[in-house]
Amino acid sequence: MTAPNDNVRKLVYQRDGERCIACGRQDLLEFQHRQAVGMGGSDHRVNVWEGLTACRYCNAAFEAHLQATALLRGWKVRRWVPFEQLLEVPVYYPLARAWYLLDRIGGRTPIDSGRAMQLMVDLYGALLYQQLGMAAAHG
Repeated sequence: MTAPNDNVRKLVYQRDGERCIACGRQDLLEFQHRQAVGMGGSDHRVNVWEGLTACRYCNAAFEAHLQATALLRGWKVRRWVPFEQLLEVPVYYPLARAWYLLDRIGGRTPIDSGRAMQLMVDLYGALLYQQLGMAAAHG
């Protein structure tokens, strides 16, 4: 997978208020891929709904001790989720205390927490979603 181009990166940063989605930091920002990009090259063009704004520290933590939380909040998405379903994975913005669905043009639409939870359960299954929640609580 290629890196996001400057326009995609700019749209993602603007949509996320020029701050880290997890901690709100406004410096050391990076484009955080929601789905693992893997090793090696690809000619896939990265789209705005595939990324979020994260500071360097949170981006690293999403792959380590915050992985379960990142999955629960839609900041990361399991690799096996089909690409076309990424738009159906809600994203939690803690500073806004709200869930959103990302769109194809760099925007986001608020949804209520009940709908967000149902979308996550539909995606991961109730048991796996519950296990992720327990891992996040103990991680």
